[in-house]
Amino acid sequence: MLRGDLTDLTSEEIKSRLHNIDWPLFLKLAYHHRLYSVIYVQLKKLNSPFVPAAVMERLKQQYTINTFRMLQLTAEMEQVCGAFRERGIRTITLKGPALAHDLYGEVSMRTSKDLDILIPVQDVEAAERILIDLGYQCKEGERALTVRSWKWREHHICYIHPDKRTQVEIHWRLNPDSGRETDFEVLWKRSRFSSYTQTPVRMLEREDLWVYLVTHGARHGWFRLRWLLDIDQMIRTMPLDMKKIERRLKAEGRLSIGSQTLHLTSDLLHTPLDDAFTSIQTMNERAGRRLAREGALFMNDMLDSPDQLKHYRSYLFSLRSTRQKWFFFVERLYPSTWDVQQFPLPRRLFFLYFPLRPFLWFWRRLKRSTMTERGKV
Repeated sequence: MLRGDLTDLTSEEIKSRLHNIDWPLFLKLAYHHRLYSVIYVQLKKLNSPFVPAAVMERLKQQYTINTFRMLQLTAEMEQVCGAFRERGIRTITLKGPALAHDLYGEVSMRTSKDLDILIPVQDVEAAERILIDLGYQCKEGERALTVRSWKWREHHICYIHPDKRTQVEIHWRLNPDSGRETDFEVLWKRSRFSSYTQTPVRMLEREDLWVYLVTHGARHGWFRLRWLLDIDQMIRTMPLDMKKIERRLKAEGRLSIGSQTLHLTSDLLHTPLDDAFTSIQTMNERAGRRLAREGALFMNDMLDSPDQLKHYRSYLFSLRSTRQKWFFFVERLYPSTWDVQQFPLPRRLFFLYFPLRPFLWFWRRLKRSTMTERGKV
C-alpha cells in the first residue's frame, strides 16, 4: 500500500490481494509503524468494498486524533520557539509539525510525539529556565546537567509538560555518537524558514535534513517504517543537491548509513533512484547491504524500542566510523549522569567519579542482570 501497488489494479485483483488478510494484525502494524494516517488516506482513495468498515473506522479515529495532536504541537512549537526568540535564543526545529508539512504538505499525514529543537550549546541552561517558566519539567530530574562532561557525552535533554502532555527535546548536537558534526553556526546560516507557520520557525537546509533523518533512522534501527517513508518522500518530492549530501556523509563518516538507507528504500518502497543516489548507494556497498539486512530484522521484530537487545548494541557500534569508535571508548572513561544519580557526591568531590566509574558501572550491570533473572523466574 505504501508503494501504491494497488492503485492501478482491477477490482478483482484488489480482492485477490486483500483476501485472507489478518486485519487485527494489519491495524497493529499500522499503529506500530506510526503509518495509520498515510494508510487511511491510501485506503480512502482506493475506496474498496473489500476493506472492512470497522478497519476504516479505526484508522479514521487514529487519523483524527493525530490531526488534533499535531495542531496542538503546532501551537506549542510556536509558543516555545517564540519564548526562546524573545530571550535571544536561536532555534532550528528538527521534526514535529514543521517536518510533516515539509514532507507531506499537511501535518495530519505524519505522527510526532514531541518537539525536537536544536539550539547553541551555550544557551542550554537559559533554555531550561525558559521551559521551567512555561511549566515544563526535566524528564531526567536534576541529574541532567550535573556532570561537566554533559555537553559532549549527551546530545539532548527531554522536558515534559504535565498538564499539556507535550514533550520538548532540547538538542545542542544532532547525534549522540561524538563524531564529526556540522557546527550550529553553519547549520543556522544554511537553515530555511518553514512555510507552515505564520510566526518564523526555522528548519534545517534540505540536504542537512536528509543527512539528519538518515542518521536518526539508522540509529534507531529503522524499527518504524515511518522514518523510511520520510526518506522516500524527500527523494520523490524535494530537489536535493546530491553532491552536498555526499560531501556531508563523507565528512561525518556516515557513507555506510547512506548506503543502508538507499538499499532499504529502493528494496522495500521501490523509491526511484537516479545516478547520483545510486552512486551513494554503491559506496561502502558491502557494509550498506549488511546494515540494511539488520534494519529489516528490527522492523519485523515489532519492538517498541530495540534498546534492550544485545544485538542492537553491536549494531549501533557497527554504524560508527573508526574515529567514532575511538571516541566511544574514550567516553566510557568519563563520569556520566547515571553515576551521579547512583552515587551522589558533593560537587567538590566530583573528581572521585573517575576512579569510581568502573565499580559503579559493574554495580549497575550486576543489578540489571539480577533484575532480569528475577523477571524470568
